[in-house]
Amino acid sequence: MPTPMNRRRFWRYLAGGTIASLSLGYLLPARGRKATLEELCALFPQNSRCQDYLPGVQALDDKGNPVQPNVVVSTQTPGIPVPVKGLPRLPVTYLFVTEKLQIADYGINPTCTHLGCTVNWNAEQNRFVCPCHGSQYDPQGRVVQGPAKRSLPLITVVVKQNQIRLVDQTPTIDPR
Repeated sequence: MPTPMNRRRFWRYLAGGTIASLSLGYLLPARGRKATLEELCALFPQNSRCQDYLPGVQALDDKGNPVQPNVVVSTQTPGIPVPVKGLPRLPVTYLFVTEKLQIADYGINPTCTHLGCTVNWNAEQNRFVCPCHGSQYDPQGRVVQGPAKRSLPLITVVVKQNQIRLVDQTPTIDPR
């Protein structure tokens, strides 16, 4: 008949099992999926391997020409969205020039969070307006008037090597 488990014996088994698990984990590391350079540079753009890498796709104007960062900064009003194209799943993406006359590291995905309609920028109201159900968003994409409850989604914008690149990924930190 086995001896009953007492507290001291239980703690010995627990400590032994923990040490064995940690030893096996150290000796036989798990083989996980390796991150692609696109994923690495989207999450950690300051990484040294990303120095010459251009993530995402290039931002284009309505005629299909590449958008130059110096032209956008010199011709656009800070805080007013600048429509660009480039991401295949979106008809348009909106960029911003900050008060420091730099292109913001995020852009607005104009997909309404209520039912998925594409919102349009209304310069007279200084807001994004959904044509389907009337939701309104401020220039940074925050909800001003419902029925939408969530802000417009963001995408990552990288300015590098005199190019504006659109990365179809949410920024690691929401700047709003």
